[in-house]
Amino acid sequence: MKPARAKNKYIEILKRMSGNQRVMIGADLYDLSYKIVKTSILEKFPRLSKNKLSQKIKERMLG
Repeated sequence: MKPARAKNKYIEILKRMSGNQRVMIGADLYDLSYKIVKTSILEKFPRLSKNKLSQKIKERMLG
């Protein structure tokens, strides 16, 4: 499936969901992104303190 068609299909699916379902998906995607970013940072800096890790996660997630 081409990217444009996949995106349109995804939007169709989202439109059929309730607002609560869409919020839950957004929260799940955020959690997944957070875990991926955290793992990536820890791979580069395995001895990072919790405070520094938190700071780097915020920088990466929020820009």
